[in-house]
Amino acid sequence: MKDFAGIIVVGIIAFFLLFNMFGSGDDQRGMSGSYTEDTYEELPSEPSRSEILNTIENSDANSIESLVKESFPLLDTVRSDQGLSRIYMTKELTLPEVADSLSEAIKPEEISERQEEKQVLIYPDHFVIVQESEEEAGVVTIELASDEFVRNNYSPGFFNGLFAGYLLNRMLGSNDWYDRRRANCQQTGNCYGGYGMYGNYNSGGSGSIRGSSNRGGGPGTGK
Repeated sequence: MKDFAGIIVVGIIAFFLLFNMFGSGDDQRGMSGSYTEDTYEELPSEPSRSEILNTIENSDANSIESLVKESFPLLDTVRSDQGLSRIYMTKELTLPEVADSLSEAIKPEEISERQEEKQVLIYPDHFVIVQESEEEAGVVTIELASDEFVRNNYSPGFFNGLFAGYLLNRMLGSNDWYDRRRANCQQTGNCYGGYGMYGNYNSGGSGSIRGSSNRGGGPGTGK
C-alpha cells in the first residue's frame, strides 16, 4: 500500500515538473509573441560605416534624394493624401556623421542646429530630417520628406528650436504657413509630429497618414 502511495506521489511530482517545463515555456513564448507588433523583426541590412561614408563622398548624385537613396537602406514609407515621406536608416553612422556627410556632399539651403537628438537639412524640394530613434537604440532615421508632405502634414511645433517660423514660411513658399498650420493642428490635433518606428508619428489622431504595411511591426496608426 505504501509502495502504491509512493508511486502516486512520484507521478504527481513528475506531472508538475513536466507542466512547469513545457507549460511555462509556452507562456513565455506567448508573452514575447504578443509584443511582435512593437518590434521590427529584422532591420534592413546595410554596408559598413566606411563603405557608407565612401559612397556619400564619391557619389555623383546631383540631388539629395538620389544621394540618400543610394547611401542608406529604405526602412519605411509614410503616405498621406498630400505628400510622401521615405524613411531611411543606419546603425553604422551617428546622427552628426549622417548630417555632416550629407551636407558636405550636397550643400543644403538651410541647416538647423542639433537639438533634442534631431537635425534638419532643407533642400529645394525636400526636408531631410535626421533623428536618433527613441524605440531602437543605435538606430538613426533619415526622413526624406517632400516639401508637399511637410507643408500639408507636419506640425510646425516639431521645428521649434530648429528653425524660426518666418524661415519655414519662406522655405515652404508661404507668408503665413507657420501660424495657419499651428492653428489647424491645435484645432484638429491631427498633425504629423515626426517619424516613429511603431506608428507613433502623429501628434494626435490617425487621420489619413499611414505607414507601409510590409515591415514587421511598422507603423499603421497614429498616437
